[in-house]
Amino acid sequence: MFRPILIGAALIAAPVVAQTTAPAPATSPAADAAATETAPEVAAANRQVGAMASFDNGAVTAVNAANAARYQADVRRYRAAMRARRQTIAADAALQADRERAYAMAMADWRDQVAACKRGRTRACRMPSPNPANYM
Repeated sequence: MFRPILIGAALIAAPVVAQTTAPAPATSPAADAAATETAPEVAAANRQVGAMASFDNGAVTAVNAANAARYQADVRRYRAAMRARRQTIAADAALQADRERAYAMAMADWRDQVAACKRGRTRACRMPSPNPANYM
């Protein structure tokens, strides 16, 4: 009976204990200066690492600039290809519309030819069917 109560109390107390941890000590410029003066080899190592970091930063910047330029070139090529594709599609659509118009005109003439043949005009019966290519 006491065991569940102890477990419950421990579960309630755990967050309270976790929240009461001591904060990290704050550093001050004076403390940093004192540490640098007491360890000159540390200051030299810090300067060396700082120089390497700035060199690496320049290299990273150059690589990023090259990547950005390559990306922009890729985007320009893609957009040019899309414009060309849209132009091709528009040209194909216009050609198809012309073909459909030519076919419709040829069919109208063919119907007139058949009607004339049925009315007894033998010349209309002997004529070849209209070619849609002649209407383009």
